Amino acid sequence: MKSISLLPADTYIAINKTILTELDRKNIINLYEPIIGSIATSLYLTLWSDLDKRELMSKDFTHHHLMTLLKTSLEDIKEARKSLEAVGLLKTLYKPENNINQYIYELYSPLSSYEFFNHPILNIVLYNNIGSSEYESLLNLYKKPNFNYSNYEDISYTIEQTFKSIPKT
Repeated sequence: MKSISLLPADTYIAINKTILTELDRKNIINLYEPIIGSIATSLYLTLWSDLDKRELMSKDFTHHHLMTLLKTSLEDIKEARKSLEAVGLLKTLYKPENNINQYIYELYSPLSSYEFFNHPILNIVLYNNIGSSEYESLLNLYKKPNFNYSNYEDISYTIEQTFKSIPKT
């Protein structure tokens, strides 16, 4: 990967490439933060908050904006960005311009808890970073409760039973 210098005046826009929910926020904090760290988590959440009301694409911001909000250096932001890219939460595109470079930060949703705990790498890295007791505690937090469905009968209506189509004339 080529080294690109990042300057405070360089601009970026955040683009939402998924549907982000409050459950995603919980998964990022509980499952990803122990791996990527607090600065990377804050960077992701800040880029998320930069999205406009339509939640599709932000306006142009400078990296100085991120430095101010995150109270950290450009080098820390660059390292945090790499962490987000490594775990699949962010993709970065770059376009050199005269004196001010332009970046696009594409945000991707985190894995569901089921996908995360069954991921061959992230699962192990999380375990190694937080230890067995904290890992078990998180696993129990995300476990779906078992319910005994025996002696119950499914009486749900299908779409065909509920709605009738009108034939074209």
